[in-house]
Amino acid sequence: MKRTIRATAKKIIPKTILRRAWTTYCQLRSSRAQKVFEQAGTEPQWLDGNALRLLQNQYPLEELEYTYDQSTLEKRARERIKEMMSNVPLTTQSNIKMFLDLGTWDGTTCQMLQEMGKTAVGIDIRTEGLTPQAKSSAQFQQMDIHHLGFADNSFDFLFSYNSFEHFPNPEKALWEAIRVTRPGGYIYLNFGPLWLAPKGAHQFKTISVPYNQCLFPKQLLVDYAQETNIELMGFFWMNEWTLNQYRQLWQKAWELTKTIQYYEEYSADHVNLIEQYPTCFKSKSSLFEDFTVSYIEILLQKL
Repeated sequence: MKRTIRATAKKIIPKTILRRAWTTYCQLRSSRAQKVFEQAGTEPQWLDGNALRLLQNQYPLEELEYTYDQSTLEKRARERIKEMMSNVPLTTQSNIKMFLDLGTWDGTTCQMLQEMGKTAVGIDIRTEGLTPQAKSSAQFQQMDIHHLGFADNSFDFLFSYNSFEHFPNPEKALWEAIRVTRPGGYIYLNFGPLWLAPKGAHQFKTISVPYNQCLFPKQLLVDYAQETNIELMGFFWMNEWTLNQYRQLWQKAWELTKTIQYYEEYSADHVNLIEQYPTCFKSKSSLFEDFTVSYIEILLQKL
């Protein structure tokens, strides 16, 4: 029901108004949890196995929204292109011809860009996610984001969806992105859930307890997965950066880039767990927003 309401609202309400209203709503809904959090100590830091089993029963696995059939991939790619170009002046868009996708996975966005007459290159540390349709239309290379094999100022537009939270060293990744972007070119990042957000551990198909990475030590989650015969998504896939670390990174980039757009998407769906177990959260971060901001969207222009 919530998903349907949100989808409908996105269609009929201007984006800036909707975002402002959503942020206000989440902050109001989180206010009581924030008070409890701010007054909490830092012990105990973790819950035990009994609490894990109890909470796992209280939070059944949800149906995944993110699917990979070809029609869905192409629809999502077209939406992404529209979204990432929405804050680039129309007079400038015709001059943007060379695109680089950081963490491309299925490669469909590059495929759609090629069909639009652009030149698109996709890179990823792994290539098994590429679809046959993408392989036949765009260029792809297996490459480490921290060591891009491109000359300085090679691309007009760099973009990355749902990958930046996985890059082991976001700072080095951003500097490389800036290096290969031409002056006046753009860097668009849209990613999450962040590590301390409700779904930050990315255990979408396994442990359904929101904030499980904040409530339980990793070894307990590993042991539980073995006992119940479920396969955890590797925690090594996450860089575990907090919201505050990303905020500091954007500040460092100000000397090289101009921020065209910036948005932090809040979530207040499970703040009751912060109220119930505040010390588990306070022991991980003293910044409450680390737990209530799930996604970041940023558009930078290289100076």
